[in-house]
Amino acid sequence: MRVSINNVELYYQTLGDGHPLILLHGHHQDGSVFDKLLSPLSLYYTLYVPDMRGHGLSTGKPSEHYQNEVKDIVAFIKKLNLSKPYILGYGAGGVDALWIARKYPDLVEKVIVVGSYVNGNGVSAGHILSNGFKRFFQGDQDSKVALKETKIPVDQLKKINIPVLSIVGEKDWVKVEHVRWYSGLIPNCRLIVMPRQTHESYVVHSLKLLDVIKDFFS
Repeated sequence: MRVSINNVELYYQTLGDGHPLILLHGHHQDGSVFDKLLSPLSLYYTLYVPDMRGHGLSTGKPSEHYQNEVKDIVAFIKKLNLSKPYILGYGAGGVDALWIARKYPDLVEKVIVVGSYVNGNGVSAGHILSNGFKRFFQGDQDSKVALKETKIPVDQLKKINIPVLSIVGEKDWVKVEHVRWYSGLIPNCRLIVMPRQTHESYVVHSLKLLDVIKDFFS
């Protein structure tokens, strides 16, 4: 299905029955990363899985700013008349989800943030080098945004007042201690560290988050 918002057409999948749950992919991805979760989650929730602008089957170019992605998702929620949806955001999608929780707390019910960081200290040096190569030598827009704009100030994190669950893999390139740090700043936030998991192993084409999602959103 498609919906026209903010001068682009966002492609999205929807299925299931129950409270609305939006799944937001990260940079260099599209909604297909969640494919294994869709069928079992659809027994409990009405799922909405958009491809962000410039990704997957959506039109336009990848966003130049996180706040544009945030505006797209807010417009998506309002256009489809979704009532207090849950949001799960992975990677950059998690940064978007945290900004939505901060700026539009009356619009969403709960948020899960998976494998996300809120400043440059939160990632390994290897990942910074990888994004730097993609930005400077390939002109990759997602990498530009990641390097320049992945920053949520401490005072903004402390003002998030809806329930949040932060998840990170034990072997993620997102540093566990970083996620532990910012989770402690958010007043109503829990933290789960997934044992032995890398950045993608428990999310992309995986069922490993199924019970965690059901438990938090129950």
